[in-house]
Amino acid sequence: MVKNSCSAVVFLLLTIVSMHKSYAADRQEINFLSFSNSFWQIYTVHDDGTNLQQISHSPVDKVHSSWSETHSEMLVNTNQGKLLAYDLTSDGSTILEIGVQGMTDAVWSWNTKKVLFSLSIANSIDANDIWEVEISSGKRKRLTNMKHMQHDPVWTHDEKNVVFVSGAGGQDHDLFLLETATGATRQLTAGQRYHFEPACSVNNEIAFSSNRSGDYEIWVCDLEGKRFEQITHTPGLDGQPTWSPDGKRIAFISARGGYPALWVINRDGSNARQISPEGMRCRGPAWSR
Repeated sequence: MVKNSCSAVVFLLLTIVSMHKSYAADRQEINFLSFSNSFWQIYTVHDDGTNLQQISHSPVDKVHSSWSETHSEMLVNTNQGKLLAYDLTSDGSTILEIGVQGMTDAVWSWNTKKVLFSLSIANSIDANDIWEVEISSGKRKRLTNMKHMQHDPVWTHDEKNVVFVSGAGGQDHDLFLLETATGATRQLTAGQRYHFEPACSVNNEIAFSSNRSGDYEIWVCDLEGKRFEQITHTPGLDGQPTWSPDGKRIAFISARGGYPALWVINRDGSNARQISPEGMRCRGPAWSR
């Protein structure tokens, strides 16, 4: 429920003990979650599968995660419904108090000045809308007011649009694009059931997971919703895509080996390769910006 107060965002520093050595910012890092010591924990790995490190040692429940503009912090949802900014250079974390409770799918803007999230003010998980909050002022704004659930929001690189998933069509879940200047909303997919987990590249392309071909695969479309390309073609769920900083590769989670592992593939669908260790169960990848 949204609180009446729109007070400025308050940062409370927490110390995380027993963490690995400090992290050196690297644009080739991919962070993800893996199950360790009875909890999901944050890990980071080079895009070639080397330099695997465990970053957190406290419970994390990831819906969305994203990197800061400086590539040194990650924004994640905890399993207590809070937002944490993990500072990879100081082995500590910060709670982001944005004056609301129950938000999900929180993700930073590209310049780390705002946060997008999904929230229901009707206390119903089937009535979520997309909201944004300014970090410096705490000012909140509801961006959508549609039937059913709106979730999985993400900005385009220029932050002129927000791409999100909506269940406004009933059983179908489709991609929508919202123009932040006008509030105009345009539907990008229709009539082919389920489309989830959009991610926007610097080249204004949207990667997402869809079962439009019968099996959940990674797809890419443009901002107009006119050009669709299937990137993966392997039995087993492929989902949760995240773009490399140059928009030439996609990291994603694939169950093609019988368990959810971290994979990387070229934009044209070539050179697919697993970069997480064998048997390591992964989810929620986010490529460093």
